[in-house]
Amino acid sequence: MSNDILDDFSLYSKSLKQRLQKHIRKGEQIIWAERPKQGILFRSSDGCLIPFSLFWGGFAFFWETMVQVMDAPLIFTLFGIPFVLIGIYLILGRFFHDMYIRKKTIYGLTKKRIVIKRGYKLDFLDLSSISNIHLIEKKDGSGTILFNNKDNHGTNKNNSYHFVLSPPNLVFGFEAIPNVKNIYNQIEQLRNM
Repeated sequence: MSNDILDDFSLYSKSLKQRLQKHIRKGEQIIWAERPKQGILFRSSDGCLIPFSLFWGGFAFFWETMVQVMDAPLIFTLFGIPFVLIGIYLILGRFFHDMYIRKKTIYGLTKKRIVIKRGYKLDFLDLSSISNIHLIEKKDGSGTILFNNKDNHGTNKNNSYHFVLSPPNLVFGFEAIPNVKNIYNQIEQLRNM
């Protein structure tokens, strides 16, 4: 990498840290900050969700087309509209919704806490309250770290088996970050201090 690129990355990282720093306790320092991967992101659940969404959307569009062709009463057209809208969301909208959420997300780490900022919403998790960390690493070194909180007694909404239609912001963790293993090791080190 050239020095210009490294300088740009350093400024980018510093800017993210500064954006989180103003939200944390006095004396606490952000030691790492990053955004999740941007753009369209496919997840393992899409292996089932894409065919389902195409089936749903296809049937809803077929319904609406048949209602129009058969000149059925207005109630049948109105009945099908919510199903068409759900189909559009499942086929395309959910990807743009996910991109929008990730664009507004910044992940941070201090010596004592995990910080996740999504738009105006801030979530904090004390490292001492983490009972379990789940690491998902891809071949390119990027991946996801999910956290289970001791206070939730294993029944939290943050486990990795959340309902596939729920928005990704229901999962508490660092999703789609580069160098995931380094951050995982850093978190484990801080937990053991």
